[in-house]
Amino acid sequence: MQVSTIAYKCPCCGAPLSYDGESGKVKCAACGNEYDVDAIEAMSGGNDEGSIIFSTTSDSFSSSETGQMHAYVCPNCGAELMTDGTTTATECAYCGSPTVLPDNISGGVRPEKVLPFKITKEQAQKQFEDYFKGKRLMPNIFLNTRNRIAEMRKLYVPYWLFDCDASADIVFDAEKSDTSREGDYEVTRTRHYMVRRAGSLGFDSIPVDASSKLDDMICESLEPYDMSKAVEFSPAVLAGAMADRADTDVKKCEARAVERVKTSTEQAMRDTVNGYDSVTVRSRNIRSTDGKATPVLLPVWLITTEKQVDSKKQVYTFAINGQTGELTCDVPADMGKSFGWFMGIFAGVCAVGYGLLVLLNAMGVL
Repeated sequence: MQVSTIAYKCPCCGAPLSYDGESGKVKCAACGNEYDVDAIEAMSGGNDEGSIIFSTTSDSFSSSETGQMHAYVCPNCGAELMTDGTTTATECAYCGSPTVLPDNISGGVRPEKVLPFKITKEQAQKQFEDYFKGKRLMPNIFLNTRNRIAEMRKLYVPYWLFDCDASADIVFDAEKSDTSREGDYEVTRTRHYMVRRAGSLGFDSIPVDASSKLDDMICESLEPYDMSKAVEFSPAVLAGAMADRADTDVKKCEARAVERVKTSTEQAMRDTVNGYDSVTVRSRNIRSTDGKATPVLLPVWLITTEKQVDSKKQVYTFAINGQTGELTCDVPADMGKSFGWFMGIFAGVCAVGYGLLVLLNAMGVL
């Protein structure tokens, strides 16, 4: 298999170029020049000097391993880059030169849109550092030691965006109760109602993670994204960042999108049933039509930090929305601290209750 690599370089000084989401242009960090994406694409497309054709190697790997890995040569310094089969863009581990792999892109699903990064690396680092402030229930390893970043990646994550129309016909069982005193008895009367709601809703750009390497819960915690800021896909937009190719089938992602449509539609209908003490669903019929799936790339700063837990090295992942700065992580709360916090609250409530009993008894109420 033959693979070509392209490194976008500044026409003036030869330094690597990076795409800037704010200006929508490709910028050179060395000389400060800016270029239109189309102009850089045209220059790169007509110049074979920066493109190197080579074959993947399989000397050190089995046939099954080579099916999942590729070896690329950095056009800038000649270093060999190792990536998996879904990577579409990366940067050299030695010289830091951004490298785009267009041949790898054409072999899979081509994204239609890319949402550029708005959060800078410095802002993402500060967000990471500020996250630990005031988190008393966090494990001590994050509070007693400096949280060093083991790896920080500027990553475009593949998503499928789903658009559809949903129609719903839902029947609710509702109850309304009132209590009154009749002689020596306290009587509660409960009225039962059947409430029906029907209507339609339109859904645009429901994002579903199309990468099997990232936890779906982490990805959904980073939402929402403002897709009105997205730009048309171009390999030059990926310059200065890494990107993964979609490796989750659209049908599998569709099931998650349909689930979210049904949940949101039911909740929208439920929000219109007001004035009752309790409401439960008796039956529901929700259908979606005119569905459309669009492959896109969304910006995520992915940070990993390593900690020694019981003499074992544990890796924790932090993800930051590259557009809004929203942060999520897989760090669990300390169980001992959580239990102690709960017991403290419980003891406080008991103490207040006991104090009220003593006071009421002293007043002769009890």
